[in-house]
Amino acid sequence: MTLHPALLKILNFFTYVGVITTIFLNREFIGNEVAKRPNYLSNSTVGFIIPAINWFLLGGFTLTQWLDFAHDVVVEAIGWNLFVSNLAITAWVLSWRYDYLVVGQLLLVLNAILIWRLYVKMRVFTATNIIDYAFIHVSFSLYTGLVWLDVFQNFFAAFTDVSGGPNSWAAYGAAFAVFILLAIGNYHAEYSRDPDSWSGAAIALMVLSIAVEQGAAVPVVQITGLVSFGWLVGALARRAIFNVTLHHERTYDDVSVGERRGLLG
Repeated sequence: MTLHPALLKILNFFTYVGVITTIFLNREFIGNEVAKRPNYLSNSTVGFIIPAINWFLLGGFTLTQWLDFAHDVVVEAIGWNLFVSNLAITAWVLSWRYDYLVVGQLLLVLNAILIWRLYVKMRVFTATNIIDYAFIHVSFSLYTGLVWLDVFQNFFAAFTDVSGGPNSWAAYGAAFAVFILLAIGNYHAEYSRDPDSWSGAAIALMVLSIAVEQGAAVPVVQITGLVSFGWLVGALARRAIFNVTLHHERTYDDVSVGERRGLLG
């Protein structure tokens, strides 16, 4: 489906406003539901900072998208995926309000697919300035990592509890979910064609937040979380070293070519 660029940007803006408004109006309800549903994949309060930063950056994107340098990436990569994603998140909040938890889980899976699809198409574009990088590339890279965390955390909040204790299937299931998040984060950090690794960094910090929240009382989740965090930090460090080395090699090649051209000239 192809939309007129102006219509697409208007839909992106108003559906974003709709998401933020829905979350704000239901913030007390959401907080109460989270408090009533302790589970083995819940994160510490610090873990809410990363999603908050992401939503702030997405808000910046709804303004940045009108600038000339953002036109191609909005039309050719982001397309209709973002405004449908915004509608899905709005509906997800309402699904909890009206106790349609299975529907809410399906909505988050849909959201993850939309954002992943969007980012795969968007990552081939190169940022032209710091605003472009922060509000387009960083925001959607973070979001790509966070959507998978949303899928798992929603499932454990909606359909599990802690009544079985730290050796229950729910605890081991949460540890397995952390392992899957590790695999996703490691893919983004080391093996994907992503121009940056913010998605991997987001997953690493959220996994650490889960490990801190569960603590020694749930050793299987804590150990899995801490090991996963350490692994991802190592993967991100290797990616950073690779990027620095590649940058120096390209700089050296450019200088060498320039010197050769000077001699030939």
